Amino acid sequence: MTQHARRSARGRSGELSYLDRPGPGTPVLFLHPVNTAAEVWTDVAAALGGARRALAVDYRAHGRSEPGGPYLPADYAADALSVLDAAGVGRAHLVCGSIGGAVAMELAAAAPDRVASIAAFGAALRVSWGPDLLDEAEAGLRELGVRAWFARHGGEILGPKSRADAAGRLVELASGGRDGDRGLDTVVRVLRSTFGEADSRPAAAVVAAAPPPGRVFVGSHDPTCPPARARELAAGLHTEVRVLDGIGHLPMLEDPAGTAAAAREFHAAVEEGR
Repeated sequence: MTQHARRSARGRSGELSYLDRPGPGTPVLFLHPVNTAAEVWTDVAAALGGARRALAVDYRAHGRSEPGGPYLPADYAADALSVLDAAGVGRAHLVCGSIGGAVAMELAAAAPDRVASIAAFGAALRVSWGPDLLDEAEAGLRELGVRAWFARHGGEILGPKSRADAAGRLVELASGGRDGDRGLDTVVRVLRSTFGEADSRPAAAVVAAAPPPGRVFVGSHDPTCPPARARELAAGLHTEVRVLDGIGHLPMLEDPAGTAAAAREFHAAVEEGR
């Protein structure tokens, strides 16, 4: 994030790190995909400019935050609320990716007055990997190590119109932690919890009774949170799904300018009552 400050907040599982860039108006809180970090939104925030304050949280066990669990969307939502409290922000637009969609819905269910809107990119209420796929991923992580595993598989979730450096940046974000590379056992626990156990459909049912303004975007080549998962999320927000042609699972890395433009247009519509 351009001209950001790196700050810290106290969360339920330990110290949380977050990025904070000043600006007027209702702030944006960025919620990152699992196995990335706050900095996945750097270029999106830069493209948005200084029109509003921008916050981006490193969930527990991601980026520079401490690794203590548990690792379900409700736990990451608690981290996000801790950051809002530490930053003195009463209400924010949520911009989320991947399991960040579930995090946003958990936050909206727990504290609806804190959520001005939800814009979701490649996001879902659940990923729902089965036991065989989780076992295969764990075996690969233990064989290759964290960095080499993401280097081998990270590019598989990107679309054909992704910018050239997206895969390399994903490896750095997925691998780097508070004190060097993230611990193998922690990454395995995060993967099994967030990709296997996480299911925020109950939170979405609560939110659906009185949803904030929302919009859901999905890449045409997203293998992780495909259109069916996007529609499930959109149903909880009573909104539509817009398809991003040629984009995979991480629009914020693959096409940050397009992601920023979509978020900017949505926020303007919300604030103008359109």
